[in-house]
Amino acid sequence: MPMAKASIVTIPNKILTQKTTPVEKLDGEIIVLAQNLVDTLDSASEPEGAGIAANQIGSDKRVCVVRQFFEDPHRPDRYTYEDLILINPKIVSFSKDTDTDWEGCLSIPNVYGKVERYLKIKVKSTTLSGNEISFSAHDFFARVIQHEIDHLDGILFTSRVKGKTINEEGLDRILRKEAGH
Repeated sequence: MPMAKASIVTIPNKILTQKTTPVEKLDGEIIVLAQNLVDTLDSASEPEGAGIAANQIGSDKRVCVVRQFFEDPHRPDRYTYEDLILINPKIVSFSKDTDTDWEGCLSIPNVYGKVERYLKIKVKSTTLSGNEISFSAHDFFARVIQHEIDHLDGILFTSRVKGKTINEEGLDRILRKEAGH
């Protein structure tokens, strides 16, 4: 299948702050949308993305792609990932424990901020093949899912930032300092 990279919608486009519409029927349109989301996420660099929601490419459908990262067994210094396509995803439960960490967004270029998220969540969703799934996610994967479901609900991460937002240069400085460089 040829790559179908879509343009990423950026603020202040109103579609980013509108709640998406649940998918009623898994048809060719949804399959094409899912592939466009994967292709667009694959082509995102500087920065790379960990997930993308349909409204970030101009669709009002409740569909997103989230990346689950794994340590590469052949190269422990590298990560590999698996894309998970979620249709009508819903968080059904979450832990009391939270974590506050840096987030950014492909639709809000060069802006980063600290956001508090649940450490563990349970998600129900439909797959592209029409199966209902339920799974648990924790740590960074849970953060990515919460960020993308926020998108589907018309909520941008900047509305959840604790403190000030910074640009990429500022974030790089902070991360180097934290790493002891």
